[in-house]
Amino acid sequence: MATPHPLLIVLHVLLIFSAFTSSSLQINKKILLEVRKSFLEDPLNVLQDWSENSTNVCSWRGVSCSSNQMVVVLGDNPDLTGPIPPSFGNLHNLLFLGLASCSLSGPIPPELGNLTLLQHLILQINHLEGPIPPELANCSSLIVFTAADNHLNGSIPAELGASLGNLQTLNLANNTLSGEIPPQLGELTQLQYLNLLGNQLRGPIPKSLAKLANLGSLDLSDNMLTGEIPGDVGSMGELVYLVLSGNNLTGTIPKGICSNATSLEHLMLSQNRLQGPIPAELADCVSLKQLDLSNNTLDGFIPLELYGMLQLTDLLLHNNSLSGSISPLVSNLTNLQTLALYQNNLQGNLPKEIGMLSNLQILYVYDNQLSGEIPVEIGNCSSLQMIDFFGNHFSGDIPITIGRLKQLNFLHLRQNDLSGEIPASLGNCRQLTILDLADNQLSGSIPSTLGHLVALEQLMLYNNSLQGSLPDELTALANLTRINLSHNKLNGTIAPLCTSHNFLSFDVTSNAFDHEIPHQIGNSPALERLRLGNNMFAGEIPWTLGLIQQLSLLDLSGNLLTGQIPIQLSLCRRLTHLDLDRNRLSGPVPFWIGRLPLLGELKLSANQLTGSLPRELFNCSNLLVLSLNGNSINGTLPPQVGELKFLNVLDLDGNQFSGPIPPTIGQLSKLYQLRLSRNSFTGEIPSEIGQLQNLQSFMDFSYNNLTGPIPPSIGTLDKLEALDLSHNELDGQVPPQIGEMSSLGRLNLSFNRLQGKLDKRNINRICCYFAAARSCPVFQTQKRSFGRKEKGK
Repeated sequence: MATPHPLLIVLHVLLIFSAFTSSSLQINKKILLEVRKSFLEDPLNVLQDWSENSTNVCSWRGVSCSSNQMVVVLGDNPDLTGPIPPSFGNLHNLLFLGLASCSLSGPIPPELGNLTLLQHLILQINHLEGPIPPELANCSSLIVFTAADNHLNGSIPAELGASLGNLQTLNLANNTLSGEIPPQLGELTQLQYLNLLGNQLRGPIPKSLAKLANLGSLDLSDNMLTGEIPGDVGSMGELVYLVLSGNNLTGTIPKGICSNATSLEHLMLSQNRLQGPIPAELADCVSLKQLDLSNNTLDGFIPLELYGMLQLTDLLLHNNSLSGSISPLVSNLTNLQTLALYQNNLQGNLPKEIGMLSNLQILYVYDNQLSGEIPVEIGNCSSLQMIDFFGNHFSGDIPITIGRLKQLNFLHLRQNDLSGEIPASLGNCRQLTILDLADNQLSGSIPSTLGHLVALEQLMLYNNSLQGSLPDELTALANLTRINLSHNKLNGTIAPLCTSHNFLSFDVTSNAFDHEIPHQIGNSPALERLRLGNNMFAGEIPWTLGLIQQLSLLDLSGNLLTGQIPIQLSLCRRLTHLDLDRNRLSGPVPFWIGRLPLLGELKLSANQLTGSLPRELFNCSNLLVLSLNGNSINGTLPPQVGELKFLNVLDLDGNQFSGPIPPTIGQLSKLYQLRLSRNSFTGEIPSEIGQLQNLQSFMDFSYNNLTGPIPPSIGTLDKLEALDLSHNELDGQVPPQIGEMSSLGRLNLSFNRLQGKLDKRNINRICCYFAAARSCPVFQTQKRSFGRKEKGK
């Protein structure tokens, strides 16, 4: 039951008004002028006519009066700021004070407690703070008190319940009130509306509230209430709304909650910690329209009696631990508009009787264990707007009858066992904005009729076995924002998808698309993620990608792209991931990569890049992964590499680097994997390598021209799992610390000039490559040949 609108109450009150005596006018004029001075700002001059020159206060804006009483309504003036003037408390004949929807701040003045004739105190939607003054209990004539949507704190004064015997409406919602609900509120026998939602109230629900025989609406939601729901709450025969959601209530749902609640239409108990079965006695709430028991830990079956609640429009039982099946008796709920049973443990089939629910708009059963075929009768649910069957075990074909659902705007069938082709009839669902059929076993081609879905914003068909080329009709999908066709067998060009200018995400990874990447894909300025990897795209990277200034991820890996990396990509200043691995790109590593301040991953491996590393690259201070392996990059590794403080992976394997490994590499304290193999590095391994205490996956310096001893500091890398220093010119004794590395599982020191042995107690747990043999119970060295350097491993 909604709170009566303050203006309707004012109109009723004004019918009994006439005029004040002259002496009363002068007194009230003086008080109201003091009130005006208390407001800080009145930029719209709401109170312009409140002046000394105007003698009749009853004609002032917002003021009405009779011979004995006054009404002041200044609500809906958001530019009126400042505190509530305490002077209002001197208007002893004030009947109605309306200050809603202003920008008032500060506390509620205790002086308002002087207004013994006040019937309506309307303070909602302001910025009031501080506690509710207990002096308001002196307003013994009060009928309506609403101070919702403020910043009031402290506890609810118990005095309000003890003294305000005429109170019918108490609305303190959306404040920061704390403490317990005073049991004295149960003494407000005339109360019809009690709303305390959105506070920080604690403790149990007082049993005394059950004495409020006239109460039509009780909302205690979104607090911190604990304990069990009082069993006699169902004795309030006038109750229409009972909302206890969003608390920490425990125990079971009382069987008697509907014992006398013949008028109850809305029962909301969601987001608590209620447990046990759903009581069949809820069916005694014969007028119930909305039942929300979601987000608890309820278990057991859905009682068959619930299917007899013929007035239900919303049945919300999601996110519990319910089991069993959905009964065919669901067909009785012909008024049902929302059925939400998702995130439970329901099994069995979706009954074909679901097709008898012609008023059903939302059907959510995702994250259960439902199986069998989707009943073709679902096409009879002519009002359906949203279907979500994600994460079940539905099998068989997608029913062609879904194409009858002309109001459908959301169809989510992801992660099931559906097979067959995508029905062409889906093209009749012209209101669809989201179509998600991913993670199934669908085959065949994408039907051209999907081009009729001109309202479509998201198309998710990934992880299926779709094949063939994209139909030209998809060019009509100009409102697409997200598309994912990855991990299918699609081929041909992606040009039909590139007409939308609204893309946020575009993913066709792991298909067989070929042709060039269309230049039109650069026409989506808001595109954030572009994934085209593992296809057969050829030609050059289109320069128009540089127009996508919101681009954060670009993955073109595993294609047949040629040419140089276009400089226009330097305009994509939000790039965090750039993956161009496994193509045929040529030219140098671009210097302008250093202009990408957010870059976290740079993957350019297995291309045909040449030249030396640009010093600008090391301006990418947020870089986590630098993968350049399998190119022909030459020159030295600059000492500036030590400036990449956040680097986790450095992979330069299989290039033509020369010169020494810079000691500054020891500054990469977050490094997890380090691969410098198959290059021409010379000189000694820097002892600073021992500073890489987070190195874990692999350290590989094999197939270089490194000389000198193995630094003992390597033995301090106690997280390292694999170490390969083979095929170099290292000499001297093998540091005994290497045999003591607790995590080391693979060690290859072969083809060097090393001497010595490791502790036999440690060597047995390490897969060793000291000589040509796979293992060596006795340590032997093998000198490397000075002939042609091996490149195979």
